[in-house]
Amino acid sequence: GIAGVAYAVMTTPLDRGVATWFLEHAYEEGGGTNVVNVILVDFRGFDTFGEITVVCIVAITVYALLRRFRPAPESIAVSGVYRKLEIEEQALADVNEPLPRGPMRTPAVLVRLLLPLAGLVAFYLLLRGHDAPGGGFVGGLVAATAVIAQYMAGGTIWVESRLRVHPLVWIGLGLLAAAGAGMIAWLDALPFLTSRIVDVQLPLVGEVHLSTVLLFDLGVFALVIGATLLMLVALAHQSLRSPRRAVAPAVPDADGDGLVVEAESP
Repeated sequence: GIAGVAYAVMTTPLDRGVATWFLEHAYEEGGGTNVVNVILVDFRGFDTFGEITVVCIVAITVYALLRRFRPAPESIAVSGVYRKLEIEEQALADVNEPLPRGPMRTPAVLVRLLLPLAGLVAFYLLLRGHDAPGGGFVGGLVAATAVIAQYMAGGTIWVESRLRVHPLVWIGLGLLAAAGAGMIAWLDALPFLTSRIVDVQLPLVGEVHLSTVLLFDLGVFALVIGATLLMLVALAHQSLRSPRRAVAPAVPDADGDGLVVEAESP
């Protein structure tokens, strides 16, 4: 039956449907040659705004679930957890030191050189997304990956002692930028998220073509960075936590006075 369905699909003449309309109008009405990106941030921008809001909710939910979570003794070897703590404490005995101690010193240097380069590539992908492969989603993931690499090489304590822009701030700014790009259309009595275009003449640069779509994509960029970091950092914090102390079930008091005693297991 599946073979018959597959044969029917492959031999039926292709009906491009709405795809043809997007291909024909992406440049004229959306101002971009990357049709996928034009659909995401222009034609179906309201859908994308809903999607990034869902990503925001998911990230905060994951953070809330893991914020006070402790690994269970039966799921993680206790000795392994304490060994990780011992290694990290030795490597990061002083957070004021420029580099971690031990074997992670060289990787830490390399990933710090990677950070500004990755930021440049992420911003490049953001700016070219409307006309070539790229966009806010891809750029945000590249930037978040570069920051997570700092955690892997430098350790959670060292990185967060120097972190100045926190993931929740990135998420908030991203949502505000995306919503602001949509509300600008209200100034011209147009529907929410209707793109507006302006040409600006800059000295030494010349004419620059700007659109509210760029502000929307910038909001996506910031929110993806914040949401990705918030979830992955919440996982990274588990390496600093020991399992919950095992407590034996309550047993009746031998004196028969109705009191119970909780015995702590070793």
